[in-house]
Amino acid sequence: MAEPKALTETSLSQLWSLVKDASDPWGEIEETMVETAKALLEKTFEEEMLAQLQAKWYGHNPDRLDRRNGYRTRSLVTRFGLIKELRVPRSRRGVYESRILPQYARYDESVKTLIRESFLGGVSTRRVGEVLEPMLGASVSASTVSRIAKTLDVEVAKFHQRSLSDDVQYLFLDGVYLKLKGVAKAQRKVVLTVYGIKVTGEREVIGFKLASSESEQEWESLLNDLHRRGMEGKKLKLVVSDGGMGLQAALATVYSHVPLQRCWVHKMRNMAAKLPVKHREECLAGLREVYQAANKTEATRIYRAWSDTWKELVPKVVESMDKDIESLLSHMAEPAEHARMLRTTNGIERVFREVRRRTRPMSCFNNDRSCERIVYAIVNHQNAKWQGRPHPQFTHKT
Repeated sequence: MAEPKALTETSLSQLWSLVKDASDPWGEIEETMVETAKALLEKTFEEEMLAQLQAKWYGHNPDRLDRRNGYRTRSLVTRFGLIKELRVPRSRRGVYESRILPQYARYDESVKTLIRESFLGGVSTRRVGEVLEPMLGASVSASTVSRIAKTLDVEVAKFHQRSLSDDVQYLFLDGVYLKLKGVAKAQRKVVLTVYGIKVTGEREVIGFKLASSESEQEWESLLNDLHRRGMEGKKLKLVVSDGGMGLQAALATVYSHVPLQRCWVHKMRNMAAKLPVKHREECLAGLREVYQAANKTEATRIYRAWSDTWKELVPKVVESMDKDIESLLSHMAEPAEHARMLRTTNGIERVFREVRRRTRPMSCFNNDRSCERIVYAIVNHQNAKWQGRPHPQFTHKT
């Protein structure tokens, strides 16, 4: 096989001499690509129609299904730019219908994907068109962006219905509140979220549900759905949550065999609100020593000393801590490598931060479906990043 001819200085200069505007060579390259794509599509339409009508070029077939009937012109936005006056053949009885270009399509699939990803990446519905117009050579209306975003509904449904593997060792449960438009005024709804760490150390947002509250019924509905789809909890060793009463009751119904770990961040925040300012810093510093202890025996000793010190000064705070201290120390029954990551719901909070970042420019969702699309997109993106990449803290064999 002959070696490919190298581009010499002479051949390069000859090539560049064909470019009329050296200050903007990409414009001419794009124009050539659009023209090439147009010619290729029009030729493909002709061949496609002949096949569908069972016709032949310059030939007669007695079994042909229809006859041609001129052309209709279309505009199509592609990754190469806007193709104007694209000639699409027609048949007399309408037998021919292009499978390459559906009848009312104005954007090819790659452009739809680009529009959708721009929207999901944080660009507002109205701004997507402005951002993409220089690249596509055509404007994209806010209604078009919204319509294309709605194609995510199928993917959202698949996510909620998929089968689950029963290989989760730790669950983190929490909710994030978002605003949705209501009849009279905006209303707050909560996205109940289930985040898990598998026995392999891989992380995954397993499920979420848009709910009116964090009640027992709402949590139980979500957890029962996960259980029904395969996550029975046979390898589940610990559930980490903020300690809401509704969630605790739901866990007692669905995963009653699994210990509960109360989140230290939520508990400390609650205690700070109850403490007088003059005692706050010193009292909370003593509690931090409890969860930073090397093991449960040491944590118990430190806690008892803290309790003896503060029970006369802030009795209600100590009483509240006494009630929850067992569940606050549940993580210490797990390997030391895991325990530090299990004492709070910080893992799931990182997902919530991304949800808040993406939804902040929107201020308020139009309806439940629009909210679910955005949450699903963030969850799906995060899961894809985590897939096949175990967290170093959880690769320890237990």
